[in-house]
Amino acid sequence: MSFAGRPFTTLAIAVLGCCAGLTLIGPASADVVPPQTAPPAAPRPDDDSSAKSRVIRVEARLSVGEELDLGTAGRSAGDQFVFGGDLTSTEGGEEHVVGSIGGFCVTTDLERNAGQCASTAVLPEGQITVQGRQAGIPVPGPVVNAVTGGTGAFRRAHGQVTQRVLTPATWQLTFGLLDVRPYRPEDGRGPDEAPRPVRPSLPDK
Repeated sequence: MSFAGRPFTTLAIAVLGCCAGLTLIGPASADVVPPQTAPPAAPRPDDDSSAKSRVIRVEARLSVGEELDLGTAGRSAGDQFVFGGDLTSTEGGEEHVVGSIGGFCVTTDLERNAGQCASTAVLPEGQITVQGRQAGIPVPGPVVNAVTGGTGAFRRAHGQVTQRVLTPATWQLTFGLLDVRPYRPEDGRGPDEAPRPVRPSLPDK
């Protein structure tokens, strides 16, 4: 019986020793200083609290509108419609040119005469790019396409544009934009502001 009791005594001492060890570890761990939280990151230059939504209404007056018959002769997938012209506004009661637009559509659906279109509107504050499907090319019905990006004040803008064809050469465009930021010269100049190339002068013979 005495031999059988020794293991029990040894086990009891071991258990008490473990408990004592846990008791010692507990207070010690309470003195550990918790890691400090990292300070909030400084706002980036692009983080501008003055960003806001904006609606821009303009009319596209097309001076270019070419249908290109590509691939198989006649209407076929892959045919293109290329367009371009000025953007005008009547803000202030008088019509005036405020920018330009250019783009193209590629026919992908012969039954609906529809395809994928992409265009770029160039305004004094920057560019706005648009992409989406349109039916009835080259004179589509009312359509809403996505704003996919931009530059300058529109560098982070997103939203959509509603297009209505008033005549084959006059389109009404309404841009509903979100996250429009103030224009900054360091964001870059638009193509209309870029210096025009100068022809090299030939030396006198």
